[in-house]
Amino acid sequence: MGNPIIHKTSYSLKGIDELNALSGDERRYLLEYPTVYVLNSGQKKKSDSKYDVYVGEANSITHRTKQHLQAKENDKVNGIEAANMYVIGDEFFNKSMTLDIENRLIDHFMGNDSILSLNGRGNEQGSYYDSTVTQEIFENIWNQLHKDNENLVPSLSVITSSAVFKASPFKTLSTEQRDAKNMILESVVDKLHSNETGQLILVSGGAGTGKTVLLSTLFYELSTRSLAKTAGLSEALSSYLVVNHDEQVTVYEQVAKKLGIGQGREHVVTKPTKWLNAFQDSEQLADVVLIDEAHLLWTQGKQAYRGKNQLDDILKKSKVVIAIFDERQILRSEQHLTHEQVERLMNRANEKIELKHQFRIDANDATVDWIESFVQGEIKAIPEDDSYELKIFDNVSEMYTAIKERNNDSDKGLARMLATFDWPFKEKGAPTNGDKYWMVKTDGVGLPWNLQTATPADKRRNKGLSWAEADYSINEVGSTYTIQGFDLNYAGLIIGPSVVYRDGRVAFDPTASQNKSAIKRRDGIDYGIEHLQNELNVLIKRGVHGLFIYAVDDELRKALNKAAER
Repeated sequence: MGNPIIHKTSYSLKGIDELNALSGDERRYLLEYPTVYVLNSGQKKKSDSKYDVYVGEANSITHRTKQHLQAKENDKVNGIEAANMYVIGDEFFNKSMTLDIENRLIDHFMGNDSILSLNGRGNEQGSYYDSTVTQEIFENIWNQLHKDNENLVPSLSVITSSAVFKASPFKTLSTEQRDAKNMILESVVDKLHSNETGQLILVSGGAGTGKTVLLSTLFYELSTRSLAKTAGLSEALSSYLVVNHDEQVTVYEQVAKKLGIGQGREHVVTKPTKWLNAFQDSEQLADVVLIDEAHLLWTQGKQAYRGKNQLDDILKKSKVVIAIFDERQILRSEQHLTHEQVERLMNRANEKIELKHQFRIDANDATVDWIESFVQGEIKAIPEDDSYELKIFDNVSEMYTAIKERNNDSDKGLARMLATFDWPFKEKGAPTNGDKYWMVKTDGVGLPWNLQTATPADKRRNKGLSWAEADYSINEVGSTYTIQGFDLNYAGLIIGPSVVYRDGRVAFDPTASQNKSAIKRRDGIDYGIEHLQNELNVLIKRGVHGLFIYAVDDELRKALNKAAER
């Protein structure tokens, strides 16, 4: 397959004249075929590395460019000053493919933290003639653009490791996700017409079933004027995204900022207590509130939250709530719901949707089953899998070396160390034993817990990035508090002494855990074992392409080594 034709010019009448002067294949594929184009703010000097970007497609690039230039109030395009324009053509281009390439470019530009604003329609396509070659053509386009401007177009491996890219609302959805999205959007419109308050749409699914992508897509589409018009509203819906983790707030704030979601409104992306405090004295109701990982909402008062149930309180201040929920990711006593309470929640929902297909773990069914069985207490023989690297280690140092090697390999990508919360850590205050940091210490190795080692320069360099993406975090060990909801390409998991192997089963020992929020009693009942099992469930499913395991418990390590024998 040949290389796409890419012509770089200025976004101006002079640029149109330059296009019209082309000849040969350039003229044929850029002026007579459908094209895709990328406008970006021009760098004033080499040190400038921040951009505004617009991506579009056109049947006639010269006609479309004239339209843009004449539309004086077209802020999305004419707001980009001193713009460069890449015009992209290919012999395979048809209308469906150019729409698809446009969508993929927007999706990937989301992962570049040097882009300040990103505009374009985004138009996900299903199957069409020659869609089987679209990915190869897209990669060729991206790589050519990367050669011309690596700041505007980083390498694909850099982009695909970005948490913002993984949360982009322009992902191609699976049939299951697309059906769920359409059902939810139709339901939102119907529910807004009913003028009722506190209507709940509950989306359930296990770790890695594509809930984040669905939520991000819904957030974007619920924030566009086109959906508001469908609902018969004169203005865009007042949509809010409530997120429990600071790390995820950072990611969704980047998504909202780049796409201009919720401009002019406060608390568009925020944590639940902050959102409730902002709305508690307001008579105004939010049209739609989306809640990521609603299983992490508090079900009792704590700190600045004085209510009894955050979900109930959000429902009182909203017309429609779309909540992502996974009972098996509840990690703390103040979030706990009994099975009876979960059942009542399910019955309370006006509509229930379940996602079942596993997306995160790029492994065969036998490997996915092995991981799930391990969390449930059974250690099966580790299956052969050419697409997923599942490896047991007897030495933490060797595992850490392997993780650093994967992280430094551009073909492998993002890799980090993780651990169960079995070593002391406090957000405030230094250790009293003389250590500089709170440490994960085992097998003669000591590594700092997450969010401790960054210097001011590290923080400036990694501003806007989640813990997993920050370059300094390769020197730290992540916990559920920094990794829940995020992907890694490779995860090196230290399973601490709270997870053991006894009587032929994986078991949990709350007395060995340092996670006080997980093991403290709730209403006089001990849910520690359940929460520790959920902690393992979250940690062990972070790796997309590989999982490395070291177990502190001798019996567990022996059982894992036996399972790895072939």
